Amino acid sequence: LPSPLDLADFAFNLERRTMPPKRARRDGSGQQHSAADAGKEALRANLNDAVNASVEKAFEAIELEDQKHREERARLFAQAQMAAAKVKIDAATEVEEMKRKLQEDRAVLEQEKAAMERTHTFQKKKILLNVGGHRFETSLQTLTSVPDTYFESLFSGRFELALDAEGTYSIDRDGVHFRHILNFLRDSGSFELSSDMTEGQRKELAVEIKFYGLLDRMLPYH
Repeated sequence: LPSPLDLADFAFNLERRTMPPKRARRDGSGQQHSAADAGKEALRANLNDAVNASVEKAFEAIELEDQKHREERARLFAQAQMAAAKVKIDAATEVEEMKRKLQEDRAVLEQEKAAMERTHTFQKKKILLNVGGHRFETSLQTLTSVPDTYFESLFSGRFELALDAEGTYSIDRDGVHFRHILNFLRDSGSFELSSDMTEGQRKELAVEIKFYGLLDRMLPYH
């Protein structure tokens, strides 16, 4: 026969099998867990949105900074191009100015060369002068022996000199006293005026001497 302890265990097990299943307890603790989970989800969503917004703003700032850098590079490149163009223009202008100056210097040199050739031609031949109807024969060396005079300027090569049909240079001045001027030019160191000249003749001679630029040399005490 079964013992009383065995009968008690059997009854307990039978009661458990025949009893309806227990309903889950719905107390305040379950509601608290649900609210906490919802808060966590909301916080996670807010954090995600904040992170996305921060990343987007960071990319926008980077893009804006990159745009500024591109604009600055473009500005500097444009300035460099303008500076290079200005240097090129200035260099071209300077080269043109140098060419122009060189051409001018060459032209002056050619003129001086031509003048020297004309002077050399004069020196190789006699010079005939017609001074107020009086004819004189001399040389360029004699006429230009004294500097800063009428004749030095006349035969400097800067003027176009005209000869008549006989190859004579005409000077429209008083030819009566010109022989004294020519004698002075031939030998200025020992030249002396004739003592028998009248005062009137000396005055006439002084006028002619002044015209030829020789007054202070021929008559320093006139």
